[in-house]
Amino acid sequence: MRVFVRDYLLPWAFIVVFWFALWLIVPPMRERLNAVSLLIVFFLLGVFIAAALYFVGKALERYGYSRNDIRHLPEIIEKTHGRLYLPKEVFNIVGDALVFWGIFAWALLATGDPMMGLLSGVAMFAEIIAFFVLLVSMVIWVIIFPHSLYRLFTGREPDRGLLIGVPIKQNLLCTAVLVAVRLIALHSNYPASDDFIGKMVAFGRNAELVVALLELSGLNFLFGIIGLYGPRKAGKLTALALTLIVLAELWVAWGMLVDNLHL
Repeated sequence: MRVFVRDYLLPWAFIVVFWFALWLIVPPMRERLNAVSLLIVFFLLGVFIAAALYFVGKALERYGYSRNDIRHLPEIIEKTHGRLYLPKEVFNIVGDALVFWGIFAWALLATGDPMMGLLSGVAMFAEIIAFFVLLVSMVIWVIIFPHSLYRLFTGREPDRGLLIGVPIKQNLLCTAVLVAVRLIALHSNYPASDDFIGKMVAFGRNAELVVALLELSGLNFLFGIIGLYGPRKAGKLTALALTLIVLAELWVAWGMLVDNLHL
């Protein structure tokens, strides 16, 4: 248990303490910390931890454990620490959940209204996830594309796990959120403003930006499909197709950057 407590439990606890310390230091946040807001913040903490444990269970299944083995997580981490990637994956899942919980709770406390805070947190995350279509493209450019070219030119298939996980699954999730944000923005009377909901609405009504992200999403998906099902006997042809897709993505991303930063 020593490794689990020292290298996992204590860092997770530090993240929670960090957020509470930050809220106590910042005067506007400190003023809004009351019994009701604290109850909501702790409730959200439970929700985010429950979500994290769900994904931890999925990770355990990928390593041959059952979902019920999550009850023995400390022992599993002790046994596999330094030998498998599983402990690091578990650490990242729970750590990311606590970071996002803090951001979400910050949005709630910043509004001073539990309902508006909840909606603001949802709006903030929706905008972030929708914009992650660009992040998926960047992961393709920096990691998946070079890795796929290397494998193709050495006579092997591109990594199916990477292609399915990022250009297809994660990309489709981000695209679904992007489409939802666009529809909400077009059919909502909420004005574009500086609050979280207003920023999401302004983002969704930016037709040029949304279209560019949808184009990137389509190219990301096409990259994944070509990488998975491109002709293996003509690896150079598949590599050429992937290269053309990446060049098209870079062109779209550059145009999006120019249009929105007025370069």
